[in-house]
Amino acid sequence: MKITKPLSLAAVLAASLAAACGGSNTSSSDRAERSTTAIDACSEHGGVTAFDDDAVICDDQTFTDERGRRAVEACREHDGVSAFDDDIVICRDQTFHEAEGG
Repeated sequence: MKITKPLSLAAVLAASLAAACGGSNTSSSDRAERSTTAIDACSEHGGVTAFDDDAVICDDQTFTDERGRRAVEACREHDGVSAFDDDIVICRDQTFHEAEGG
């Protein structure tokens, strides 16, 4: 099933998290809020490519904070960011790099 509306994706993600976690409502609510924030940040930039904590990278390689900027710079000559975490970034050409200052 292809979901094209950002709010629909957020609702599905929130429902999945709530069903899978069974933990406190605050935790599920926080996850849903973070997901919605990431989706909204990239709504006019081709969608979310990667995110971690508050750092979001969109498909067009725009980003939301310093960690995102460092990841995008590391993959600038490698077709852009595919995924990243605190200390590594994986580029679309499947190379990986240390993300300094994670």
